[in-house]
Amino acid sequence: MKRADVRAFRLTYAAWLFGIFAYFIPAATWNPVSHFNLTRAIVEHGSIRVDPYASSTGDRAFVNGHWYSDKAPVASVLAVPAYAVARIGHLIRGVEPGFEAYGTERIPAIRVIPNKAFQQGLYVSSLFTSGIAGIAVGLLLFELLRRRVATRRAFLGSAAAVLGTIILPYGASFYGHVPAAAFMLGAIVALDERGQRLPDGLPSPARLRIAGACLALAAGSEYLVFAPASVVGIWYLLKLEPRRRLPVLWNLGLGAAIPALALGSYHAAAFGAPWRTGYSFETQPEFAVGHSVGLMGIHLPTLDGLFGLTFSVRRGLFYVSPLLLAGLLFAVRRAVTRRDWALGAGLSVTLVLLFLNAGYYMWWGGAAAGPRHLIPGLAFLAAGIAFVRTRPPWVPYVLGALACISVVNALGITFVGVEAPERGDVLRDFVWGRMRIGRIAAMPGASNLGLRMGLPPVGSVLPVVAWTGFGFLYLMRLIHRGSARKRLVA
Repeated sequence: MKRADVRAFRLTYAAWLFGIFAYFIPAATWNPVSHFNLTRAIVEHGSIRVDPYASSTGDRAFVNGHWYSDKAPVASVLAVPAYAVARIGHLIRGVEPGFEAYGTERIPAIRVIPNKAFQQGLYVSSLFTSGIAGIAVGLLLFELLRRRVATRRAFLGSAAAVLGTIILPYGASFYGHVPAAAFMLGAIVALDERGQRLPDGLPSPARLRIAGACLALAAGSEYLVFAPASVVGIWYLLKLEPRRRLPVLWNLGLGAAIPALALGSYHAAAFGAPWRTGYSFETQPEFAVGHSVGLMGIHLPTLDGLFGLTFSVRRGLFYVSPLLLAGLLFAVRRAVTRRDWALGAGLSVTLVLLFLNAGYYMWWGGAAAGPRHLIPGLAFLAAGIAFVRTRPPWVPYVLGALACISVVNALGITFVGVEAPERGDVLRDFVWGRMRIGRIAAMPGASNLGLRMGLPPVGSVLPVVAWTGFGFLYLMRLIHRGSARKRLVA
């Protein structure tokens, strides 16, 4: 494809993904509401204290007589501009975001029922953070793969990452996992030697600073990502010649400095020291006990955790997205045989997160539809799809079947919601059990644009399925048209 064709394709690809993420309205559950509370506090009161909204979630920290969100703050801060615009609209119409919370003294906010303004604010905040981050994952992975394979394969690999994994449902709700994935991918794309134009193959100082900022912002979106972000940075330095390491480290550090200082200042203001987080001040008894042992609740990985996160029906990654198993095999093969640092670094993100999450006291992630803490590394597993061989001839059919299963599962989770019970078969009992009886977007505050237009629950599935299917075919046609034009010119 010509450069102009690629630019047009990127814009169309982004618009297609935006339409998918924008279709879903997230539920008012603990994790998204905890992020939203901090966004509201900043916009409405110019404060990081969430005292007026503390009863809306159990994901909160109590310090010196005040309530704070216990989540990493970057996603909440990124939502501030979008929510500020929504807030102006609310003020013009004379409405205020409100909610009714029902709970007990031990377990707050068992059920939170938001009003329309609250629902709109949460939707806008989610769409312009997690949703935009999901689009960024697709575009960044497309760019990383296009440096290695044909445009068609790059598109298939990147689309599989977004639509065939739990990146889709978590990108449609106000969690920090997908922003962390976008920043991590952005850092590796900036450091990728295949994207450099300098004679020595090194990134420019500007790219190094962008990479440093992305690594810091990834950790500021999800605290657990600090470990793989550190591994990626150290690994990149070690692969350089010794004489180049100091200037590269300087530029990486320079890029990371502002986000790291801002994050440390937030922690110091809220929790008393730059290294303390809200998890040190949990009020839920089970959370407080869990985080009080090990390193923020993390021990050595267990077999239950490793199996549970990979193959179990409870949270298994390859159970929910079987396409990723093939992607993993071919991504590892490519990274080893071609000594591809970018792919190897990306796979190390998944490995480190798996190691840490399998040792976490709550490895299943609470009410979660899949191993949500692995999301920052999932794009690199899906990237392996771009390197799959098409021989023998039955391989494309098997991969096509696995891709369809993975995309259908991801869409099903997005329609039903990501707040799966802590036990049971996440697909059979939760997703498809609810889909069969029409329990779509049943959590308080959850909805989709089809339901808002008056369609019945089952009927609300059709518009986004049609958008996804026809959009995919149209993008494939654009690629074919661009390739045909290139062959004609040649």
